[in-house]
Formats: sequence, structure tokens, C-alpha cells
Amino acid sequence: MIATQHANWIAGRKLSLELAVEKGLFTKSGKGANWLAIPYVEHGQVVNHKYRLTGEKRHMMDPGAPLALWNHDALLDERVTSPDHPAIITEGEWDALAAIQSGFPFAVSVPNGAPKEETALADDGGDAERYRFIWRAQAVLDRVARFILAVDNDPPGIALAADLARRLGPERCMFVRYPEGCKDLGEVLDRQGEAGVANVLRAAKPYPVKGIYRFSDFPDRPPLTGRSLGLPARDDCIRFVPETLTIWTGFAGGGKTSLLVFILANLIRQGVTVTVGSFETIPRPVLHTKMIEALCRSTMVNIKPKDRQWAEDLLETHFFILAQTIGDEDDELTLEEILERARVTIVRDGSSLLLLDPWNELEHKRRPDEGEHDYTGRAIRMLKSFARNYGAAVWVVAHPKKPGEWAAKASAPGLYEVSGSAHWANKADYGVVIHRPDKKKPITEMSVTKVRMGLPGYEWSIKLEWRWFTAEYADGGNDDVE
Repeated sequence: MIATQHANWIAGRKLSLELAVEKGLFTKSGKGANWLAIPYVEHGQVVNHKYRLTGEKRHMMDPGAPLALWNHDALLDERVTSPDHPAIITEGEWDALAAIQSGFPFAVSVPNGAPKEETALADDGGDAERYRFIWRAQAVLDRVARFILAVDNDPPGIALAADLARRLGPERCMFVRYPEGCKDLGEVLDRQGEAGVANVLRAAKPYPVKGIYRFSDFPDRPPLTGRSLGLPARDDCIRFVPETLTIWTGFAGGGKTSLLVFILANLIRQGVTVTVGSFETIPRPVLHTKMIEALCRSTMVNIKPKDRQWAEDLLETHFFILAQTIGDEDDELTLEEILERARVTIVRDGSSLLLLDPWNELEHKRRPDEGEHDYTGRAIRMLKSFARNYGAAVWVVAHPKKPGEWAAKASAPGLYEVSGSAHWANKADYGVVIHRPDKKKPITEMSVTKVRMGLPGYEWSIKLEWRWFTAEYADGGNDDVE
């Protein structure tokens, strides 16, 4: 039963009391107050409740209950398999009710609102848990032909829309524009009625995937600010930016993997979840040991048990390895298989970085009559498309050609010296060269040789000194490096 105070509150939002009753809303007393309860139902069974104090914006849910889509069972209707009957995803149950009341019955709501504005990169440590409801409803969501993302028109809502699109597939998603002065469907219902809500949803536009568009066809996106790599000098010359492709190159033994382990540890400390295709470095014990040392900033013999356990726990939730089937070293992975497995870690675990180290260790299956140059171009397009569609940064370690093929002496290579094709230089968003001019010294030179226009960062070279006793890099003396 819905108490009078809650019935009046619902009516004040121009929502139908009959619809609220139909969806199972009721009043529950507890903790010295009356709460408006909203049941979450899956396959006819209540799995959770959200409780709201209407006098103030306070919420709570059933302790220990799973995060699930509100109105989940609406998506069991066979009509959602047709693009003529889109599923509406909103940021709150009240907006979903507004859509249902306005003639769009297949409206669902996320259970926990939008992420904070500062987590717009979708790589916060709680990202995988925040979107667990998508993985939980994966079988139902896979049936839906078209989604309309009717979330709030504010920075957190924009971040939520970007997160949903990359998980559901932008080719299935549409976005909305609200009338001036309205930030969600509830406000549209209040000011323009059911007809206004219907107009907003009918005017939804597809996410741009291909073709020719106007600026208005593109949804608002979170700003391209990027995250720090934790470099000890000139850290702003290159950033971790989702939806970009970064090529790392350098000679064998030049320190590429060691530096990347250091950078990965810095990103993981910030809450970034990473997926690594480690095809040359043995995952355990070698890579595992290096990551523990980098996270703890110490050698294994000096790490305290509690610090090691902290690092182990962090790797368990924030580090995923793509490798051949355990026990079957002949099970070589193709690029297509790698990307599909990486997609799972993005959707299921909240990963936002895919590192392939090195490129030449993948099983490259060319099409008939396809040369290396053409194949490389096609593969890079696949990588960039993956990065854009799933909101992930893609990093590739690609070896250069032998020095004798391009230089009289073994000076630092450039992107155009990467083996296979000039596409590596032309199509990368960021390009980085790692070089150790004197292997008798612990100095590594890291040169950012390409930054695509509009992305944070700039071309620069820095010297980094490896300090084995703390398993980290320090400023190697950069006064004379440009």
C-alpha cells in the first residue's frame, strides 16, 4: 500500500499512481521514517528494493542484495528484438516511469545512478562492481535490438551514457536531446507532459558509427583529460587516455617491458583495471614478481607480508592476463580472439587498458593475397575501432626492424622503423620510443615522438634512472633533454 504522503509526492511529479501501484511500489516504515519502496524484480522474483525518503533525497537498498536493472522483466518481451521497440535506459526509476507512462513500456533504470563526474574515464576502482548489473542481465540485454540512453544531461550523466554505450555496443545505442531547461525525462514530464517525453524519445539519434554527420549528431562526451602515468619527470608529456592507440617501440633489451610494468603499477594504484597480453614474459613467476615489486616499490626479499598481500589483492581485481590456454602452448591467439577476450574483461571486470606485448607474438592470419603492409593497416583499424567502441586505451609494443636495415649504427629507432609497415607511425595516436644508449648504465631514454592533435601531451624526451632496490624509475637528469 502507498501512504497518502507518498501518493501526493508521486502525483506532484505528474506520475500515475496506478502505474506506481502496478510496478509494485509501496510504503514501508523503518528507522523512524516512512520510506517509499521500489521493488527490483527479475523473472518474477523480487531480488532487491530501493527505499527513498521523499522529504529529502536519501536512498538505501536491501543489505547484501544484488544490483539489478529496475523493470528488468519488461525486456523479456519478444518485441524488444525489433528496433521498432527500443529499450529505454534511464538514470533513475522515476524517469523510467515517465517513459512508461508516455507510451514506452520497455523502460528500465540503472540501480545506482551515475558515476561521479571525476570518474568519467570509467576506470575507477569500483567500476566493475558499479556495472555488475549489466553482466548480470547480459542474456536479456543481448536480445535488445536498440537502446535509447535517456540519462541525465549533466557531467555524471554524460559519463554514464559513455559507459553504457561502450558496454552495450554503440551501434545499438541512441542518445536524446532535452528541451531547454530540462535535464531528464522527469523534468520533461513535469513541464511538457507525456507528449513532451514521447517527442524526446522519438527524436533520439543513433550514436555515430559510420557515414557523414553534423556536429549535433554526436553525443556529449567526457573531457579528454587523461590520467597520469606516474613518470618522475615531464609526466604531462603523455597521458593515459581511453579510446586511443599508443605504439611503444625500442630495441630488444632496451627496457620496454620494465618501464611498462612500472607504468602499469602506477595506473593500478589509481584504480585503473588493465588487461595484458603478455606473450614473451612468463606470467608467473616473472611478470607476477615484477608487478608485486613495482606496486610495493621494493624487492621481493624486502617486502613485508601485509604489503605483499595488499599487492596480491590489488592484482586479483585489477590485472587480467590474456594468454594461451594453460597447458596448451600450441593454442596461438589471433587478434580477433584477443579482442573478444579483452571485451569480456571490459564488460565484466571494468578494464579500460589493453596492452599487447609484443605484437609479433600474436598469430597473424592474413587474408588470401594480403601482404604484411595491408594486413597491418587492417589490424590497426581493428584496434582503433575496438578502443573507440569500448572506451579503452590500447597499447601495442611493436619491435623495430634490425638496425642494419635502416641505419648505419644502432641509434634509437623511430616509429617509421617499426617492423611491418609505416602504418604504425601514421595511424598511432601516441608514439613512444624506449632506448638505452649504454646498457652498462641504468639510464633509459623515453621519447614521446607523436601526439595526435587535440590529445593531451606533447613531444618530448626524458631520461629515467632505474633503481632496482625500490623497483621504480627516478628522474635521470633532464636539464639537457628536449
